[in-house]
Amino acid sequence: MSEPPSFNLKPCPSTFHLSIPAQTYLSQDQSEHACKFLATGAIVFSASRILLLQRAPGDSMANRWETPGGACDNKDQTILHAVARELWEETMLVARSVGPLVGEGYTFTTRSGKMVRKLNFIVEVERRDDEGDGGSNFEVRLRPEEHQGFVWATDEEVRACKVGDVEIRFTTPEQEAVVLDAFAVLKASTAP
Repeated sequence: MSEPPSFNLKPCPSTFHLSIPAQTYLSQDQSEHACKFLATGAIVFSASRILLLQRAPGDSMANRWETPGGACDNKDQTILHAVARELWEETMLVARSVGPLVGEGYTFTTRSGKMVRKLNFIVEVERRDDEGDGGSNFEVRLRPEEHQGFVWATDEEVRACKVGDVEIRFTTPEQEAVVLDAFAVLKASTAP
């Protein structure tokens, strides 16, 4: 895989406080249940449709659906850069801005027992110049070792767990809740 581009992210006032390295964010929680790992989710909309990815058959949670995302790495300049990098690695989409945050985030335990905090963000991405793709203006290119397919789903389709003839079964209940919350954030941000 080629190196990610250098992300020139537009500032988003609601996520400015997360323009810090993941380890700085994690060190702020001194509780006994503090997480040592941080993951991010990138929520991309095209009009009123959200991008969902289907996990590869040979990967954990095979064939289930999720938004792009993954672990923050030590090489990531900030949490927001981690979101942009993960989005690019999984879809080849280039983030223009990261934010707002969707919800407060949630904590989960991996199969190996690691406690991970996950933060999810609405991400604006660069559009292509041509209009020949049914209106999405995005060229999603997946890494087959991670994801086997993608859909652009409406709020109603997510609630019905079906996009056309494709059944949507999310990786976790938390992932499904974040997707539904993202539609609410989108609607609130576009309300008159």
